[in-house]
Formats: sequence, structure tokens, C-alpha cells
Amino acid sequence: MQSTFLSIATRPFSFDYDEAKAYTDTVRWPAFLYSLAYVVVIFSIKAYMSQRKPYELTRALNFWNAWLAIFSTAGGIVTGLGLLNQIYQGGFVSSYTHAGGYFRGICGYFTWMFVMSKMAEFGDTILIVLRKKPLIFLHWYHHVLTMNYAIISYSCDMGFNSWIVWMNFSVHSIMYGYYMLRSMGIKVPAWVAQNITTMQLLQFLITLAILFHVWYLQATGVRVDSDTTMYWFCLLMELSYVALFANFYYHSYIKSGGKKYNAEKKPVKSE
Repeated sequence: MQSTFLSIATRPFSFDYDEAKAYTDTVRWPAFLYSLAYVVVIFSIKAYMSQRKPYELTRALNFWNAWLAIFSTAGGIVTGLGLLNQIYQGGFVSSYTHAGGYFRGICGYFTWMFVMSKMAEFGDTILIVLRKKPLIFLHWYHHVLTMNYAIISYSCDMGFNSWIVWMNFSVHSIMYGYYMLRSMGIKVPAWVAQNITTMQLLQFLITLAILFHVWYLQATGVRVDSDTTMYWFCLLMELSYVALFANFYYHSYIKSGGKKYNAEKKPVKSE
């Protein structure tokens, strides 16, 4: 019997990695087409909303940020413990050079759910354009590339994906928690957003350090669980993220005092 998303997602404690890989391979092309449709849809909605008032969507936004914050926190804890176990069992370098047991069991289940969640995260952008908030290239580019990489590379047994998953879960747990507070009308200082962007940059820089070490190990004849095409996909993706997020960081927090800090200093108009 062919596996479905629900047949895998509803069995966290009897997760079958090979079954999940087989299923994920079947959605590669649909996911790619879905990402193309996503780009068309968000810009179509943006154009449609240009002459209309923005939707508030406060409740939807609160729910959206809450479930992603909870999911990311749970995922960060489980995959963090899985990564520690991988380090304990085989050593630090082995944690990103060999797939090991990280992708199996409950840790493997959350890793697979992480991959699937990248398609759901496109909802972030729908909420942005319906509320007529700024839609920057970094936002939708990051969503499209991350989702496609996650799905295509899943069945390739990429050892270093363990670190990518754990770091992304961890950063997102804080980021969506921050978004949730903002959507609830709670004022959060600009330095919190700055620290979140710093963590995102560190995530990409750590991944690059791992990728460069993996390249060195392979060049010296050490066996690494990886795929050449996916390795270069990941390397170029991470390099582009560093460039884009560094540019965002500079304009948001440094140039001319930083847009976010300047917005924070603006006096609130009295009614």
C-alpha cells in the first residue's frame, strides 16, 4: 500500500525512515510546482490588494505564530537531544558527516515533519500580502529555496542536515514566539529582532563552516554521507542567505541608525 502524508504523520512513535523517504521522493515535483504557484499567487494577491484596505487577520496571525512557535520549540528540543546523542555515540565530527540514527525514531519523525512544514510555512507570505505589509525578495526567495532543498535532499542521507534542522528549529522557536507577541499587540524592543537576525546569520555561518569541513574531509579521502549535487545546492543556498541576511541586517539595524530602531524612536500620535 502506498504511503500517504497522514499515514506517516500519525505514527510518530513507529516512524519508518525508509517509508518517509519513499513518500518524500514522490512529492518532489509537486512541491516544486507548488513553489512556483506560490510565487504567482503571492504577487497576484499583492497586486489585488494594491487598491484595497489591508485585512487585520489578528486571530489568524496569533494562531499561525502560536502553532509554529510550539512546533518549532518541540522540534528544537527533540532534534537537539538527537544531535547530542549522535555526538555522544560517534563524536562531534560524526554528527555532521554520518546520518546515523538521527533520522530514525522520534527524532527522525520531527526531522521529516520539519521538511513537510516548509510547505506549510508559505502561509507566512499569504498573511503578509493580505495585510499589505512589505514583501521583500529575501522573504519569498528564502521560503522557496529552503522548501525545495529540504524535500529534494531528504532521501539523500545528508549527514550535515541534522545540524541544519536543529538550528532552524531553534531559531524559529524564538522567531515565531517574537512574532506571536507582536501579533498580540505586545511591544517588543528592536534589539530582540536584531538578536534574532544575528542568530539567523550565525546559523548560516555555522552551516558554511560545516560544509567547508565536509569538503576538506572528502578531498582527503574520508567517507562522508552526502550527495555531490545536494552539497553544492546547499553551499550556494547558504552563501546567498548570508549575503541577503547581512544586507537586511545592515539596513535594519546599522545604516543611518537602523530602520527598526528609528521606527521605535518615533513618537506615538495621541488620538
